[in-house]
Amino acid sequence: MLDSSVQRQVYADSFYDVPAQRPDAAIALRSVRVHNQHIVLDVEEELLGGARQLLCAVEAEVSLRAEQRGVHMSRMEQAFQGHGQGPLVATAMAIAERIRQTQWQDSARLGLRALAPVVTSTPVTMLASPDMVELAVVAVAGPRPWVTQSVGATIITACPCMQGYALTDLVDELGLTADEGLRVLSRVPVATHSQKGRVTLTVGAPEPADLPGYHTLYRVLAEHTTLTQELLKRPDEYELVRRAHLRPQFVEDVARDTAAGLARRLADTGADLRRLTVRVLADSIDRCAD
Repeated sequence: MLDSSVQRQVYADSFYDVPAQRPDAAIALRSVRVHNQHIVLDVEEELLGGARQLLCAVEAEVSLRAEQRGVHMSRMEQAFQGHGQGPLVATAMAIAERIRQTQWQDSARLGLRALAPVVTSTPVTMLASPDMVELAVVAVAGPRPWVTQSVGATIITACPCMQGYALTDLVDELGLTADEGLRVLSRVPVATHSQKGRVTLTVGAPEPADLPGYHTLYRVLAEHTTLTQELLKRPDEYELVRRAHLRPQFVEDVARDTAAGLARRLADTGADLRRLTVRVLADSIDRCAD
C-alpha cells in the first residue's frame, strides 16, 4: 500500500507547476492583485511607543509576463510571513521585494493599512488618552522603487465665517470699538459652528530611509490642526473647543497649513521627498493639497 504521506508524481515538475505554464493567449498583465486579506506584523515605531503588533489590511499586486499563466499564490502568502521587527515602511518594502523576486516578475506593489493607538496626555487633567490613528504604507519594488507613508487622524474645525457675525453682536452688545473687537477675537473663543473631520498626511520617496517617519508626520498634524482625543474630561473638552475656535479653519486651511508645516520642518533635512499630499474630509467636503 502506498504511504499516504508520500505524494505520487507521475509527470514532470512542469506539469504540476500550472502557474508557470504558458497561457493560451500570451498577453502581459500589468497587475494581478490580492486583496481583502489581513496579516499581523511586528513593528518598531516611535509614534507607537516602541515594539507593537499591528493587524494590517493587505493589498498586494504584481506584474505578470506574457509567457506566465498565473501567479504562485502560496509564494505570495509566504512573502507576508517571517519578517523581523522593524519600521513599518521598511517591512513593507522588504515584503514587496520578496513578492517580486519569488514571482520572478519585474515589479510588485504592496499596500498596508492599520489602526493603532497613540497614547497622548489630555491638555488640562493630564490623563492618558489612547487616540486611534491610521497608519498606511505603499511600497513599490522593481526598476523604479517607491514608497509612501501616511498618517490619518480625527480633527475638529471651527468655521471662520460665522465668527464675524458673532463678533459684530459682541461689539454692539458691549459697546466696543472695531479694534477692541479684533483684540477679543484673538484672545477669547467667539461663537461659531464646528465639525469633526479627518485629515491624512502622505509623503513619498524612493527609499524608506528618505521618509520622515510616522512620528514626525503626526507631530505636524498636531501642530497645524486641532486633533481630537478619545478621553476628555470637561476641562479638557473646553480646552479642545477653545483651541479650535481661537484658530478657526476651513478644510482648505487645514490642507494648506499642514502641507506648509511639513515642508518647513523638512526644509533643512535634505530628504528626497517628491510628493506630499494632504487630504481633509469634513462631512460632505473633501479637499486635497498636493
